Amino acid sequence: MSKYNTDLDYVILDIDISREELKEIKAEADKIISENKESKENLALAYLKKAQCIRKIGSCKTIGFIFYEETGIVFYEEAGEYIKNEDVKNFLEKALELSQDMPEALMRLGTVYKDDKTDEGHIDTALNLLTKAIQLKPDYAAAFNNRSNIYSSDSKDDIKKAIADLSEAIRIRPSDPNYYYNRAHNYSYLATQMNKKAIEDFSNAINCSSEAFKKNTNIFLERGQKYMELKEYSKAVDDFSESLKLETDRVDTLLMRAKAYYLSYKKDKAKADIEEFLSRKHKLAYDAGREEIFKQISVKLEDI
Repeated sequence: MSKYNTDLDYVILDIDISREELKEIKAEADKIISENKESKENLALAYLKKAQCIRKIGSCKTIGFIFYEETGIVFYEEAGEYIKNEDVKNFLEKALELSQDMPEALMRLGTVYKDDKTDEGHIDTALNLLTKAIQLKPDYAAAFNNRSNIYSSDSKDDIKKAIADLSEAIRIRPSDPNYYYNRAHNYSYLATQMNKKAIEDFSNAINCSSEAFKKNTNIFLERGQKYMELKEYSKAVDDFSESLKLETDRVDTLLMRAKAYYLSYKKDKAKADIEEFLSRKHKLAYDAGREEIFKQISVKLEDI
């Protein structure tokens, strides 16, 4: 039997489980379902495993053999087989028919509804399912995390609810970088003065994360942006540089670093970054591109 933990949310990309292990778990689950000789509880678990593995495989958008549609209708296609949102719902509903109070299936089904924009009442249904999962299993970190994603970033009350849920998830599973990363975003939504807390969470995510998560260029980019807002420009430069090291083709980051250099009175380095950006992105319209880029980073052309 491959490693498997029902507590984990297999949609999260950096959980330490390989595609081969996921396919093995799914094959074992398919066998149990087709033979139909196990207890109701074991059959329910097989349906849950199948649904979780499909979601995880479908979320690995960086892998070439997987097709993922952003609307959440189709999760992946392999060898002509299309796995759809409705398929995953059916597997989870079958699990809950067999075992009504299965918090893991409730959590996963709630998350599927959260992502399903085709269902008019999807948010209310998702919230109810995730809340029930937490009531049944109060130490369910992934359920707190996924429920936090439901709350709107347009409402301060909702953001506070999201932060409370993520704080609970961190208390339960303090070594998971995703919960710190998600809470950092919510602190950022709440108010500019919460940027220090956001930076602390971005740093915690980096420090406690797996090697896969440390290679996530976004976390350094976003922390760098927070440092910019706090006028800690040298730290912003370090983060933008790390982001560029991880993803050299993301040339827009050169503009962010250029502005950080400029504001820290390192005009030569700012100019070098801008020239590098222009040479890679605006080869056919150098002068027009130059004017536009200076406008984007709020730097006057004559000052550099």
